[in-house]
Amino acid sequence: MKAFVTGGTGFVGSHLVESLLSNPKVEETKALVRTQEKWLKGLAYTPVHGTLEQIDAIGPHLEGIDVLFHCAAILHAPNLESFIQANVDATIRLVEMAAEFGVKNVVVLSSLAAVGPSNADAHALTEDSAMHPISGYGRSKMMMEQRLREHFEQSNSYPNLSIKILRPPAVYGPRETDIFGLFKALNMRIAPIIGPFQQENLSLIHVKDLVEGICKSIKWTTPGIHTYFVGGEKDAYSWEQIFSTSANILGKSYLKIPIPKSLLFTVARLSELTAPMLKRYPPLNVEKAQELSQNWVCNSDKARRDWGYSPSVNLEEGLTNTLGWYKKQGWLS
Repeated sequence: MKAFVTGGTGFVGSHLVESLLSNPKVEETKALVRTQEKWLKGLAYTPVHGTLEQIDAIGPHLEGIDVLFHCAAILHAPNLESFIQANVDATIRLVEMAAEFGVKNVVVLSSLAAVGPSNADAHALTEDSAMHPISGYGRSKMMMEQRLREHFEQSNSYPNLSIKILRPPAVYGPRETDIFGLFKALNMRIAPIIGPFQQENLSLIHVKDLVEGICKSIKWTTPGIHTYFVGGEKDAYSWEQIFSTSANILGKSYLKIPIPKSLLFTVARLSELTAPMLKRYPPLNVEKAQELSQNWVCNSDKARRDWGYSPSVNLEEGLTNTLGWYKKQGWLS
């Protein structure tokens, strides 16, 4: 089998490339590289230099590929147009080129954000749930899914093409940088609390489980477009479980500091106002504040039924692995 990975230098993509390289059934692994190899440096993969902005140049490198794994996306952008260009338009063109070059097995990473938050009672979302994203990133992922269906499912041009759209919730593990901020605060003995502390209202998946799920999903080769949530070993965790487990691993006590929603949104608005001076879009903005104040729970039973998805990394194991890596890298003291 020959594989092509976009987003291979990123958090999830780099773990996927490593997994493919360790699989004796994979003859060659190509990965799209924008500029720096980052986590792929020194690995025995085939680099393909290019960008999603110049997607057509990637086409010839898809010839002879058996499976395309599309992990590349932008998570932060100043406007919806930027999200659409990278997460929607580039995805449609990439999958179209893959089909033209004979690739029949495609896996596209979407997100729980494409569907939006779960109900106030944190009832788990399924693939039948209505989509109501609340962020530009989430809206672009929803549009990407819709455009894939319009372009490929309702067309007879590619009758043998099998596309799996995978929707992970929040992903944690070695190399992750967004959720890392919470662990950094906890390492300073501070636990910022937004919303219910004991309610199990957050789905999480360790990157090892996600990568194994991505690889296992290619066994489902039925033509058409197939959408799956891919969550963790449990549907949901509480912030109390996450913080207390992490604190035990770090060997530190912590102070719970409730963050009123009004303060959260005030800080988010100030961050957006100062962003032009800092010349970068702030990680905490109004949309991120909206996401942080919601419930995010999904159910993975469909993936379990269809192709044997079996996440096995429990919270303690996953956090031990993650925090240990942060400490080894010097990210945590």
